[in-house]
Amino acid sequence: MRLTSEGSEQPSESGGLESPSLFADVANGPPAFELKFLLSEERAVAVEERARQALALDKYADPARGNAYPILSLYTDSPEFDVYRRSQAAGGCKFRVRRYGGRGPMFVEQKIKTGDRVRKRRAQVDPGNLAAIARGQAPTGWTGCWFGDGVADLRLRPICRIAYDRVAYLGTADGGTVRITFDRNVRGAGEEKWEVEPVDEAPVLLEGDVICEFKFRLALPGLFKSMVEEFALTPCAVSKYRRFMESKLAGSLGDLDD
Repeated sequence: MRLTSEGSEQPSESGGLESPSLFADVANGPPAFELKFLLSEERAVAVEERARQALALDKYADPARGNAYPILSLYTDSPEFDVYRRSQAAGGCKFRVRRYGGRGPMFVEQKIKTGDRVRKRRAQVDPGNLAAIARGQAPTGWTGCWFGDGVADLRLRPICRIAYDRVAYLGTADGGTVRITFDRNVRGAGEEKWEVEPVDEAPVLLEGDVICEFKFRLALPGLFKSMVEEFALTPCAVSKYRRFMESKLAGSLGDLDD
């Protein structure tokens, strides 16, 4: 893996390509698109075989783990759980912290999703600075000051850590960058601190299911159209954060609207 001076990832296996959603800046240009599917393991294996024929593994692929790699995310919400409720106050926006690999690079992220349209921005962060950044005390010259501003404006606090194993493929189709991800073994644990530590023995949230996601720019490429038809795929709105909230916290949070 290589990082630019701005902290943006530069893949090695995929010829310098980056995930389509990272081109869809929250302030500029057209959004990217994301389609999610909840698949059985058998169907996920078949779809992945098709993806392998057309695209390359991304830079984090670990052959020792079957080309999967661990992702760990810290999700935030307001005291009123505006993100979970999808209330107007949240504006369809999520602020989270994401780490690739057990001790790999860490990023702060802002993601705005409207339907299947996505805008995203992120900046690499030193784990030792995360708590200070959340308090609005970012290092001088750091490019991610917007994260602390968003946390303050939306009154966000850590809610949970979500961990899963991802296999991802990246390439081009119809002249644009595309990405397919397969997320398995999704687990979650409550969290109150600005820390991104491993999720150890937490129960699996999606037993036997795999979250598959197609990411692309502008129009659905022919590659994805053929895969949808070949495997009879039906888009499904599935959120790891919401699954955690529904399965782990609903009883203590009261009657929250879905």
